[in-house]
Amino acid sequence: MTLQQMRYFVAVAAAGSISEAAKELYAAQSGVSEAVSAVEKYYGVKAFVRTSRGVTLTSEGKELLIEFKGILNRLYYLDEKYGPHKKQEASLSIAAQHHICGLDSFMALLDEMKAEEYHMSFHECRTSEVMEQVEKGLADLGLIFFAEPSKSQMVQELRSKGMIFNHMAYQRAHVYLWEGHPLASQKEICLESLVDYPFITYDRVVNANPAYTELVVPYYMIHKTISVSDRAAAYSIMRCSQGFAVGSGCRSLDPAYKDIRAIPIENGVSLEIGWILRSSYVLPEAAERFIGMMEELEIRQNII
Repeated sequence: MTLQQMRYFVAVAAAGSISEAAKELYAAQSGVSEAVSAVEKYYGVKAFVRTSRGVTLTSEGKELLIEFKGILNRLYYLDEKYGPHKKQEASLSIAAQHHICGLDSFMALLDEMKAEEYHMSFHECRTSEVMEQVEKGLADLGLIFFAEPSKSQMVQELRSKGMIFNHMAYQRAHVYLWEGHPLASQKEICLESLVDYPFITYDRVVNANPAYTELVVPYYMIHKTISVSDRAAAYSIMRCSQGFAVGSGCRSLDPAYKDIRAIPIENGVSLEIGWILRSSYVLPEAAERFIGMMEELEIRQNII
């Protein structure tokens, strides 16, 4: 099976006639006919019903047409992106845990981006989803934190998935809550004082590893939980329910979040913050710049 045979097949389906397709392709009619026959023979199907008025696709032919179009469209995209004399566009995809550094650096990178074309993404998601996106190549790198006592378990899991962890900083676990919360004026917050308030969590799902958050706030201490999937929902819920979340202590400079406080947990566990990537993956230039910005703009500002 060749790409030319696929192209001839698609052209015949579009024209509804082998002779018309040959004219459009500037090819010999016999060559187009042979290409279609070769496809049918290769897959052992009858793709077209031939009549004196032209050809029509069979159900099997329609299935082949869909597949061939997908392959040819993908090749066209690759030629457009990587073909001769094409400018390399900038791209960066980040997967990050909630309440971690990275967003400010991502916005700073966008602000200075000079490329004529770029494709950028920043996805906040659950810990397990961060690892999944990096493992599958959907993200260039992932930003995570975990409690120090669970480091060996985390590193082992990452290795089993073909990923490596790169350390950036240590930070005491923090509580995030609204500035109007009864505990918002505290310099440190004791875990026992949080018992009567709703715990807003991202990782409280069936397929999540409880070690990601249970060592920060033991679930046996929690009487009320609210599961969410995004930071905006968490902050809105904090404002109306006196709920709280836990995280690394990093705060965004975005003014939309200026009423959210990050307060250290008294005798809280130490969190290790870093980024993960596939062990054999070479980071694109934009990712290298992002990491440098993050260490300069956010790690030093938030964790000193």
